[in-house]
Amino acid sequence: MNRVKVLLIDDDEDDYIITKDILSHSSIANKYELSWIDSFEKGINAVLKSQHDIYLVDYRLGKHTGVDLVNEAVLSGIKEPIIILTGKGDYQIDEEAMNVGAADYLVKDKIDADTLDRSIRYALKQAETLKALKESENKFKIIFDKAKEPILISDFTGKIHDINKAGLDFFGYHIKEMLATNDRSLFYTQEDRDNFVQELETKGAVSDFECQMVSSKGQVYFCSLSSFLQIDLQNMVEVYHTIIHDLTYRKHQETKSIHESKFSISEHIAKGFAEEIRNPLSTINLVLHELSTDEMLVYNENLQAGLEIIKANFNSINQLTKNFVSSTENKPIVIQKTSIKTLIEEALVEISDLILGHRIVLEKHLLPTDLHLSIDKKQIKKALVNILANAVESMENYPKVLNVSTLNDSGYYSILVEDNGKGISNGLEHQIFEPFFTTKKDAEGLGLTEAERTVLAHKGNIVFKPQETGSLFIIQLPIN
Repeated sequence: MNRVKVLLIDDDEDDYIITKDILSHSSIANKYELSWIDSFEKGINAVLKSQHDIYLVDYRLGKHTGVDLVNEAVLSGIKEPIIILTGKGDYQIDEEAMNVGAADYLVKDKIDADTLDRSIRYALKQAETLKALKESENKFKIIFDKAKEPILISDFTGKIHDINKAGLDFFGYHIKEMLATNDRSLFYTQEDRDNFVQELETKGAVSDFECQMVSSKGQVYFCSLSSFLQIDLQNMVEVYHTIIHDLTYRKHQETKSIHESKFSISEHIAKGFAEEIRNPLSTINLVLHELSTDEMLVYNENLQAGLEIIKANFNSINQLTKNFVSSTENKPIVIQKTSIKTLIEEALVEISDLILGHRIVLEKHLLPTDLHLSIDKKQIKKALVNILANAVESMENYPKVLNVSTLNDSGYYSILVEDNGKGISNGLEHQIFEPFFTTKKDAEGLGLTEAERTVLAHKGNIVFKPQETGSLFIIQLPIN
């Protein structure tokens, strides 16, 4: 059995003799090997060399104290335990010693073999436990820092205790900003946060909790959260360890697949519908021509007036059929480098008469730095015009405000179109891009359908978000 190497740091040789005598007691004589150093400076040098298992340090060391030595040793990263010895009992010294990291505090005239043996054993055991915890903490820290997915440590109140680099990059915060932020602001809706906390507090752990989270720049992500509760022993508080899985790409792919299927079906139905309706329309058109050119009927004013009404409705049905087919067709994309800022300005010019006619206040917040995207300028501009016109026509009460802004985030250039119109009734949001769906009079309900198809064909996204007042459309176009 290896003997425990003990170093006594004390400027009084009599104390060394007394300590040696105590450790020579028959019950512990073979357990310890005692060495002695008589000054603060020598003691520091010896401690920094880490050649002993434990240190007994006198509180009085000339102009220094044992607490000074402990403090310097801890700051230097010494792992071996240090026990402070003093000539008299003093609670203040005891508390001071423990605060700087001493393993124990003993009064010299109360020390016997059993007391010193027990104190040394407990100190060594505690040091061993702390070393294991530190190693475990370091391993966790390495995993925490190097993890590619965001990891967030927070508590019930929303206080953020820590976040890894991947999390800072994901949410777009600096560490000081993040630690000053409440985790409620990271959830897109308060309802998601409440449900997450309730499930976590009830079960102690959560797996695959799906919700939406938002970055510092307002970028919304679809996420899956896996979290568990743990007691932070250092701060004695219950914390949530949460791994955030970004499902945005997967969601977009799923949505894209659904849209592609929907468009394929819509295109098939549209072409079949057009074929079915064109035959009777052609017959109606032929009969109208014969009736309008019949010499016996040409002077019948009432009949001719009725024929004109039928012709006008025939033309409306024919045009609506063409528009429906056009909105579901895959149009070839002619890619060219296009200034997105110029495109937005041109789209606003196209609807300027509409804006003036409705006496709308236009607010623009475009990014100062221009960007050139590889897009079909004509198609994207038409899609934007459709969305702008939709926003203008939805506003009924003054003041009417149209807000157009841009955002560059997460590989997408986003164009945000927000109005303060009547919005849309709850439960109808999923129909907003459906063919012929409209809440306006004398509208075909195909403009948004075609806009969505155009943006998705550019591998972008178009998002509709109902607001408390009005609506928000976001066109997201890939930068690369």
